[in-house]
Amino acid sequence: MSEITTGHMIRLQRERRGMSTTALATQSGCTPRHIELIEHGKRTPSLPLLREIAKVLGVRTAVLLGETPRDSHQPSRPQIGDIERALFTCRAAPPDLEPPDAGQLSERVAAARNAWFTSTRRYSILMAALPSLVTDAENLVLDRAPASYRVAADAYLLARGVLKHLRRVDLSHLAADRAMRFAEESGDPLMIAWAYWNLGQSMLSDDMHQIAHDVALRAIEQLEPHVGDGDERHLKALGALHLLAAVGESRSGSDDLARERVRGPAARLAERVSDGSTCYDQAFFGPTNVAIHMAGIESDNGRPDEVLRVADDVDLRRIPSIERRTTHLADVARACEDVGDDAASLLHLLRIERESPEEFDHKLLLREMVQSLARRARPSWAPEVRQLAERHDIPI
Repeated sequence: MSEITTGHMIRLQRERRGMSTTALATQSGCTPRHIELIEHGKRTPSLPLLREIAKVLGVRTAVLLGETPRDSHQPSRPQIGDIERALFTCRAAPPDLEPPDAGQLSERVAAARNAWFTSTRRYSILMAALPSLVTDAENLVLDRAPASYRVAADAYLLARGVLKHLRRVDLSHLAADRAMRFAEESGDPLMIAWAYWNLGQSMLSDDMHQIAHDVALRAIEQLEPHVGDGDERHLKALGALHLLAAVGESRSGSDDLARERVRGPAARLAERVSDGSTCYDQAFFGPTNVAIHMAGIESDNGRPDEVLRVADDVDLRRIPSIERRTTHLADVARACEDVGDDAASLLHLLRIERESPEEFDHKLLLREMVQSLARRARPSWAPEVRQLAERHDIPI
């Protein structure tokens, strides 16, 4: 069964509404020719353009990216039936099973998070680990202890991020809601702050940018009294919330406010922490991640030249998270494509593959970038594109 591409979905949604390519292009802020190239798979849309197209068509961006419930082993369509069953049928363990221990479950969540951020097989590992983590977290909170609620919230913070990258926005919202509920039950201001950050990230993935911004501001207001003068855990959480607010501002059209927030409070907080800190930190907040977010904001605003300028000063070796590195490399690859430097775009796609080969099995836009590059490839580097496509079963 062949993949349904983003271009195909755009054309399908456009035709369902009886809309011409000219009408869609005019309302989305691009040319009819560009829409035609996207629909025929000869160009991949930038995320900002994709959001505008989704807005015009009256659908969520996730719909155009193929986010639908599925249970398949096909590339980019992961089997997550076990995770779904755990999320919806996890209420009570059989009476003959010993209830989970908070300390042991905390260690398992930490090990799974470490794999998610550092392993080249992170998708495979987490898809296998999440069902039991979810089930044990739900059974752990039956004792109603604050420590149990903290561990359960932590498990769902991890689950939300994984589910987002598996393109299950619906399940991501569910995980974010449970993380928020358990964090509040724990009474831990730091865990509550991270749960707000997590909820805001879930809102961003579903085009609710203003809500994400409002969630971030509420969390900042609640966390600031607990930060003090040097607790690095709280500084990192506060910095991550400012970056979340900046992304929400940027995607809501307040570009200047977003840049001011990143260069102002976020950058000042980053000066007080280090990239390689081992303290609890969901977002790997630090100077490098602040720079990565600045590049991401410029990418959101369709300024590829600025993305490349900012990227020149980003040393990805300073941040331990594969997720952060591959997200940034994808922004740079897109910027290279947008300025017409296909060879450089390919170089960054190959860097993503070295970091995490499974990205190409789960990220539809990465797969489509490979396809469009293959159609435009020059003879000098066409073999590398074909080989990349073959390694990940990407039809070209």
